[in-house]
Formats: sequence, structure tokens, C-alpha cells
Amino acid sequence: MRSPRPRVAVAAAAVAVAAFSLATVPSTRAATDPVAFSAPTYVDMVKAGGEPGIIHSSKFGTLIYSSHEGTTHIDRAGLLGQSAAQFACPDPTSGTCYQNHVWIWTSDDKGKTWVLRNEGVSNTGFSDPDLTEDASGAVYDTGIDLANDALFSSQDGGKTWPNGTAQCHEGDRPWLAGGVPGEVFLSTDSEESGHIVLHSSDYGKTCDSTAIADNGTIDSNGNGWSGFGKGVYDKTDGSFIEPAQFTHTTGSGLSATTTITGFGYSRLPKARDAFNGGGETFQPVMTSPSTTGVYSPFGVPEVISLDSADNMYFAWDSDERDPNGSGGCGALPNSSQPQGGPTPLPNHIWLMVGKHTGSGSWAFQPPISLAHQGNARVLWPWSVAGTNGNLSVVWYQMDKMVDPDCDMYNGNPVPDVNTFIYEAHISNATDPATRQITVTQASRSIHQGGICDSGTTCVASGQDRRLGDYFTNSVDANGCVVIASGDTTVADAVSGQPRATSLPIFIQQSSGPSLTGGTCSPTVTAATISGSPTPTPQSGGAVAPSAVAVPNTSAAQSAAPAAGAAATVLATTLLLARRRRRQHR
Repeated sequence: MRSPRPRVAVAAAAVAVAAFSLATVPSTRAATDPVAFSAPTYVDMVKAGGEPGIIHSSKFGTLIYSSHEGTTHIDRAGLLGQSAAQFACPDPTSGTCYQNHVWIWTSDDKGKTWVLRNEGVSNTGFSDPDLTEDASGAVYDTGIDLANDALFSSQDGGKTWPNGTAQCHEGDRPWLAGGVPGEVFLSTDSEESGHIVLHSSDYGKTCDSTAIADNGTIDSNGNGWSGFGKGVYDKTDGSFIEPAQFTHTTGSGLSATTTITGFGYSRLPKARDAFNGGGETFQPVMTSPSTTGVYSPFGVPEVISLDSADNMYFAWDSDERDPNGSGGCGALPNSSQPQGGPTPLPNHIWLMVGKHTGSGSWAFQPPISLAHQGNARVLWPWSVAGTNGNLSVVWYQMDKMVDPDCDMYNGNPVPDVNTFIYEAHISNATDPATRQITVTQASRSIHQGGICDSGTTCVASGQDRRLGDYFTNSVDANGCVVIASGDTTVADAVSGQPRATSLPIFIQQSSGPSLTGGTCSPTVTAATISGSPTPTPQSGGAVAPSAVAVPNTSAAQSAAPAAGAAATVLATTLLLARRRRRQHR
């Protein structure tokens, strides 16, 4: 669900020179082995696809896909064009109306066809799905409502979900990480205790009564940290690790101002023992100064990935802006005069690589710029790792320079901006001398217009939040990259107007090296959707859908790294917004 962002100021001007130098990006892969992706296919033609996750069952071979039910991931203007009845009951022929559950589908044929699953009463919550797998092959998912984090699991590759609890804890934006057989860690933003981590050792039937806080003060000078984003269980030493944000607070009470000073990771050693009274606590480590801010909704890299050699990776989207400009979003992006905020500048997708040097220890290299488009904004990276040094990073890339939150630039609306999915395929990631990176446009345009990045405030203000707050990649049985995303290019089947919600799409790597040492070939044939618009890039837009090299960089360079349904949605949104009143940027 994610409430709007906290009141946070960027630590330094967006145009400041970065505090670290860029790593050199070597040449791309051989042209004879190109990385390519199959055309997107629809997992479902009526149900919502925001905040989608995808995972491959290592035990049963199925692909499992989960997304937000759609109630707060909407374009409110779309409710005027979409049938209210269809919004409340997207598939009346099968009786799959609003259920207060996240959606779950499985595929037994590598994504060619998908079957909707019913996860049962233990899943109470329409929002914030997240998938993980433990060492036994059990798969877990989560969903939230106004006051609960549900947790539930499947032992047959996602087809049935018999185990779970509707109330692991209260909280917002839960993330999961599977451990030993039957074990899962759930991190969440508690209204009472800040960011905390919960633990279950019985396949999610119950959660331990004691939570462990991953937030606090570092010193008496106002410096602190908090965990954020999707963590990972480290199989080599049994620790739990998640992204962390570092802050400095001045003042107190309503006059307090919190500034992001950097980010990195927070590690809980011997995590299982910690929940059994062992006394272990989270140990935060800053790896990057936040000289240019982070654009993603959580203000921190959204996921940490570990490869088979325990090397650590995380990516983020910088938020370069001209502090003296006023051509970006203001405090009220949907007002009659939305401009007034710092003017957005071309930004980066950065990648941090940490080479594993021992239990709980990594040597981090200077960040690598994977994308820096002179005429566009890039946002919301996600990563997945394979064998030693192999990594995939995906992100959204626009074909015009805009402030995505309010779809404008220098005070002028830009309604025809298109968004595409890009992927960076990386090998030998920990060795700068032999590292290879290929960047590929992985999709056609999947969205036209702005992408609101302000949480539930987007719905209250009438902005377009159909794509949700992130999208994901993972690997299939062959180590080939699979991508889950929302798509807004299909019109409503009843009215022919834009839909209020996105649709879930599936994209699969169709050629090139896998992340586990093999090669990939296409297994999915793109479906033709009658009447589906396919927007094309405008002049000066994204590159053609083929692999392109990342430009070489050097240390000498610097960078600044209906009606009833609608009423229900708006009432829910306002309740959620009251949980944690925050100001957009």
C-alpha cells in the first residue's frame, strides 16, 4: 500500500558533484549472443496488475505471479471511463469480484497460460503482495488491509495456500524473505514501532510474538537509520539483510526536519537465534552518500540481491534536480498550478556491487551508472542475481524529460510521454576489468502519461497510480530473466475508454546468456489483443528495441549520482492516508 513519503530533504543539491567516482563500464557482450526479450503477454485481461511479483518454484517448476487487487492503484480519472460494475467485479462470469485479497496466478507451461488461484481466508488484504521461497520449496505471499499484515504459504508450487495467518502484525508495506524449511522473515513499517522484522517457523501459520526493530539512533547528534525495502536471507551464515536508509534529524516535534544522508544495508546476524532470545540486533552499514537523492517511493534501493557466491547488489534511481529551478512538481501536484518544485534533470540508474570477503563482510566498489538518458527520466529499478557475478537489473524509462509525479516539465504538461521497460544484463559483476554489461529495451511502451510516486496521496489527489510503486524481475528454471509489470495500454472492454487499473503482463528473456551459465530461447508467443493500443515513441524518444552499449565512463567524469466502487476506493484511501500523514517531497 505504502503511505506517502515522510517529510525528507535531500542531503545535497541535485547538481552537486558526486562524492564517489564512477566505475568504468567495459564493452558489451558479443553481438553473436544478444540479449533479447519476448513481447509482453497478459497474465489476465481484467484483473489489476500493480505491484506485481513473480517467482519460479524450484521444487515444482511453476511460475507464480501475484499483484495488488487494484483498489488504490488507480487513475481516478479512469473511473469515469471504466464501467463501475467491472471495476468492482472484473470477472463476473467466474465470480471473481472484489475479495480483499491480492491476486495470485500460476503457470505450468513457462508463462504461456495462467490459472487464477484462491489463496484462502488466511490472506486478508488487497495490497502489498510479495513472494519468496524457503529452502524446502515452500512459497510465501503477503497482503495488507488497514491494520494487518497477512502471511500465507503454498507447498505445491502456488496452486493451494493452506497455511497462514491473517494477522502476523499491523504494518505497512511488508516484504518477505524465506529461510530454512518452514521459515520466513517479514519486515514491515509498524505504526507503533517504526520498521520492524517478524519471524515465522511454521510455514506462516503463526508469527513470533516478539518483533526485532531495524531502526534507531546511531549517536546523540540526530543521526539514525531505518530498514526499508525487500531483504534477503543469507544462506551462508543465517543472517537477514535488508536495504537501509540513513538520516539526520534537526529540531523536534512538528518542526523536526529529517534529511537523508545516505543508504546501505542493515544486517541481523544469526537471525533465527535472534528470534529465539539470542539477543542479536541489527547492524547498519552505510555504503553510499545520498548526494543526489533517491527517486523510488521508499527513498532507498528497493531490494537487495545476493548471488550464489554471496556477493551483494543493490540499484537505485537518482533524483537530480536544479535546486534553483521551479519547473517540477509542487507540494500539490494536482492543483491548478502544479509547478513550483525543483526542476528535474536527467537522472541515473546506479548499481552498487559488494564483493563477499567473509561472513557478514563485503568490499564495495564505486557505483556503476547503468542508465543516464539526456532526454528522459529513469525510475524504479529492481534486481535479481544468479551464479557468481551474474545479475539482471530492470527499470522504467520514459521517452521525454518530465517530472513523473505530475507529468510535466518546466511548468508545461507532457501528456504523451511513453514508458518502456529496460534491462541491464551483467556478468563478472565483481571484477571491473572483465565486467560486461548489456542494456536492452525489453518492452514496447507499457504506459502513456505520468506515473505518480506519492503513495496513497496519488489517489486522493486524482493522479495516475495504476503502475503502483514498483515492478519486479526474477529468473525461471533455466536462469533466464522473467519480468512482471503493470500495463495500461488496453482500453476498458465495456466503455472503450482507458481502464482505471493496469493489467498484469509477463515478459521473458528469449535469447542471450542466462544468469546461471546457460542460454535462453523463447517459450512464449505474444497474444494479440483486439483493440489494444500500442503507443510508439515520440520524436527524440527511446532507442530501438535492441541491445545497446552503456557508454564508457571514467573517474575523470563526475555525475550527480462504478460510482459505488469509486466511493469505496476513495474512502479506503483517505483512511490509509490518515495512518501516517506525510507530505509529498
